[in-house]
Amino acid sequence: MKNQFVLASDFGTGGCKTVLTDQHGRVVAHATDEYPLILPAPGWFEQNPQDWLAALGRTIQKVLAQSGVDPRDILALGLDGVTHNVVLLDEYGQPLRPCITFYDTRSAAECTEIEKDWGSEVFQRTWNTPSPVWTWPQLLWVKHHQPAVWNRIRFILCQKDFVRNAVAPSRVTDFIDAAGTLLFDPCENTWIRDFTAALELPEDVFPQVVNPRSIAGYIDQNGARLTGLRAGTPVITGTTDTVAEVFGAGAFRPGQATVKLASVGRITSITTAPANHPRLLNYRHVIDGLWYPGTATKFATTAFRWLRDSLWANAAYDEMSAACETVPPGSDGLLFQPHLGGEWAPFWDDRLRANFIGLTLRHDRRHMTRAVMEGVAFALRSALEYASSLGLPFNEIRLIGQGVRSKVWKQIIADCLQRGVKIPVEKDAAFGTALLTGMGIGFYPQDPDQIEALIHLEEEILPVPDNAETYQTLFAIYQQADLAAQTISHQLNAYESQLNRGQPACQVEEKQPDAPVPMT
Repeated sequence: MKNQFVLASDFGTGGCKTVLTDQHGRVVAHATDEYPLILPAPGWFEQNPQDWLAALGRTIQKVLAQSGVDPRDILALGLDGVTHNVVLLDEYGQPLRPCITFYDTRSAAECTEIEKDWGSEVFQRTWNTPSPVWTWPQLLWVKHHQPAVWNRIRFILCQKDFVRNAVAPSRVTDFIDAAGTLLFDPCENTWIRDFTAALELPEDVFPQVVNPRSIAGYIDQNGARLTGLRAGTPVITGTTDTVAEVFGAGAFRPGQATVKLASVGRITSITTAPANHPRLLNYRHVIDGLWYPGTATKFATTAFRWLRDSLWANAAYDEMSAACETVPPGSDGLLFQPHLGGEWAPFWDDRLRANFIGLTLRHDRRHMTRAVMEGVAFALRSALEYASSLGLPFNEIRLIGQGVRSKVWKQIIADCLQRGVKIPVEKDAAFGTALLTGMGIGFYPQDPDQIEALIHLEEEILPVPDNAETYQTLFAIYQQADLAAQTISHQLNAYESQLNRGQPACQVEEKQPDAPVPMT
């Protein structure tokens, strides 16, 4: 029997990863490509959508070259992307401005406006509450501050949908990315017209909502040139990176949980209903009848990348991780708070700042690197304990994400959480998207019980008692430091705001195709 494959591409905060899987669910080739965050002003975090598209082309072509697979043997492509990252498009499908990412905090005033106008109705209809993470306040900010952009908006697409539309024209999204806008009712499975009408946008600005496993379109000639794939290859709708990781880790039974060590430290728990608390995030699972409510700490591997770019001259992450093994647990008394642009759980405070506490002449970049790993672990524990206090079950934890590739970091997580964590063989969203892609075309089974046979655990990491005791002591100090640093963080935030009054202009040049063809 001829070997056949599916492709899946994951668009994270820091880069794109593409994997090729066979009929047994094994990853036979993979490639990654980084792209930057744009930081034009304090609290602003943007990305150029064209960077995502370029990364897609490069990673798929690398995978094809690495594997030697004939594109005719690739049955389908699937995509996932970061929740809340949307692109504002003109009538030709061209971006009108950079994407305002979920890290961005500029729309705090717009959140207050939404809460004033709509009150508890937002949570009642979406199972979530306004914060700058969500698309609705981001859109409202553009409306208030960039009317020239606002008046030209013809379509709005989520990150993975923008990329897919460029290679396989299809103006659709899935019900989880739609929920990330705060303009969608996940129970009724429909856009909330009261909310979208309040923005004064035409109803057809938003895409049609379909199942993540459905075929959205087919690779066209432009897509074939960019990727090297065969024109006519089906492209699955796809979904958000978090649920793709949750699904790919095999977390689809109530009580199971995931801790994601990726750009964001995302924590989820599998339930049969949304969590009835406004400080928890609620999304439907890709499996009918399930949800994955949870919370997050804002900076995880992003903090590690920041440190690499700042102190390690773009060294390999493996080199940094190995250096940490020469430093004892506790980093010789050095503590790091990873709030590089505010913090989510348990504070929900966009003005918090990162700190190294306890630096002395004996500390070097090895200590700082381990302290960053430990600080992220402390932030994860703080968020997990917060979610647990609100009633989420954590009967079994699966640790996922790119950061889990570090031997020392996953041990730090287990030691800090003081409980065992199970490590899947495949730890990334691209694998979960590959499974969904295969399910969508009948390449993989539809039954979750049968899909589970394709998901394998690598190991279970148990806490080392002496290390756990060290981290218990330091976690108490970390919590005190978080409380003590709030006032100073707010003062520094106010000071920086005074220095940076005024808003920078848009950074992406508006372009139209050589032969403009309006989107339909």
